[in-house]
Formats: sequence, C-alpha cells, structure tokens
Amino acid sequence: MAQGDLKEDMALAAEELRTRLRASRLYVVTDDLTPLGEVPALVEAAVAGGADLVQLRRKREPWPGLVGLAQSLRETCRRGGAIFLVNDHVDLALAAGADGVHLGQGDTAVEEARERLGPRPLIGLSTHTPEQALQAQPLSLDYIAAGPVRATPTKPDGVAVGFQQVTAAAGVSRVPVVAIGGLDEGASAIEAGADMVAVVRAVCGAPDPRLAAIRLRQEAAGATPWRWIRLNGEPRKSPPGETVLGLLARLGVDPSGVAVEVGGEIVPRERLTTAVVPEGAVVEVVHFVGGG
Repeated sequence: MAQGDLKEDMALAAEELRTRLRASRLYVVTDDLTPLGEVPALVEAAVAGGADLVQLRRKREPWPGLVGLAQSLRETCRRGGAIFLVNDHVDLALAAGADGVHLGQGDTAVEEARERLGPRPLIGLSTHTPEQALQAQPLSLDYIAAGPVRATPTKPDGVAVGFQQVTAAAGVSRVPVVAIGGLDEGASAIEAGADMVAVVRAVCGAPDPRLAAIRLRQEAAGATPWRWIRLNGEPRKSPPGETVLGLLARLGVDPSGVAVEVGGEIVPRERLTTAVVPEGAVVEVVHFVGGG
C-alpha cells in the first residue's frame, strides 16, 4: 500500500472512531473490586446491555500485568461494537491496541500522549473545575470528563462538584463531555449538558450488569441533549431552546456591540430574544470595530 493511501485509510479510521464517540451515551468504567478473572464476563455483559464505551481502570494493578486482559476486552468490545479505552497508561493502550486512553490531571500530558499514540486513538481528560475544562480546549483531546458529580468511593479524595461542573464544561467545550462520579441514572447528566454518562458501581456493582446497562443506556438516550452548533468556525454546544440572546449572554458578549449571523442570515436586533439557535446551526458573531 502506498504511503498516501495508508494515511488516507488512517484518517478515515480516525474519523469513524470519533463519529462513534459523538453518538455514544453510556460509558462503563471497570472497578477495583471485581476479581480480575471476572472482569471479562462483566465487560461482556455491559457491552451486551448497550455500553458504547468501556474503560479498563485498575488502579491497584501494575499496567504490565494487564496487557492480556486489555487485549481480551478489546476483542469483546469490537465484537459488540463498543469503543475500548484504558485508564492512565499510554504504554498499556499501545501494547493492547486499545482505541485510546483516559488521562487524569496528574497523568501523562495530553500532547505527549498524542505524540506517542498517533492521530487515530482517542484521548480523554478528567476535569474538576470550569478552569480545567477551559484550559483543556486547545489540547489534542477527543472528550473531557466533568466530575465527580456526586461523592464516590472511586475518588475518595475528590470533592463532589454537582451538575454545575457538567454544565460549565458543556458551555465551553468543543469536544464531547462525559459526566462521571456517583451517577446511577442516565437522564439528568444529559440534560445538564453531558453527551454521555460514565458509571462504575451502577453497572459493575449491579446484580445484573447487562440489565443495569440497558436501563442506563435507555435513560440517557431518552433525555434531551444539548445541540452541537458551529460558532465562529468552532464546534460548540447549545442548550435546547436557547435563543440568540441567551447564547450571547452565556458567552458574556454585549449584544449591542455585535452582529449575529445564523445560517448565513443576519438576525435582526428585535429578534435576538426570540430567534432560537437550531441544531447544527452555523453561527457567526462579529464584533463592531470603532463603534460603527
């Protein structure tokens, strides 16, 4: 295969993976309590129940000992149509052929991980404050996680930040937002601005992980999500029913100093309060220069 053809195939594979990510609603993260030998059955049940993404997270296990398990889970996910990620370790993601890696604030730097992984694999990053969510936007990321929403033993030292952090992250993010932390239902996080819900105990600790995944996936899919638009050439999210004036207020923009174009047409000033920003809208906000 010629080098140009190989690059084109890699680009197509990367775009297909990101298209699947944008359509995802349920993200299952493995726990530290399930015996290692039972993790494959747990993941198989979660995928059968509709998990769109699975993350192998075993904080107490050295990563070299997880390669075989990760390779097995990768195959389970591929058969079931799910995306497979690993937590923290770029080396494990490479060794297992995972679809990507999830990083914490204290893990490998995002740009270093991207350089090592290449363009196709996904990279996610945990954020716990609005500032961290904003600082993440220029990075080579594919999603950000916002949380912990509620207190959770998975993050014993983490401070619960509520759905306010989810909404704050959704307001600035150019990539999908994952709500995580003590969640056991799928709708509230989506309505707060998340694209998908990540759970640990709600599936891993359930009597029937498959049924738990089915319930959570259905709840998340049944909620009304924020819409994706393009704002001044960049992907951004907009709450359902948001007006043009509401969008400007959320951006901290004085409407008296700008002209707003939606879908190629200037929105008259008298309609800023009633014109709703539609799904997929191309919005241009142009600031006046010199008061003219």
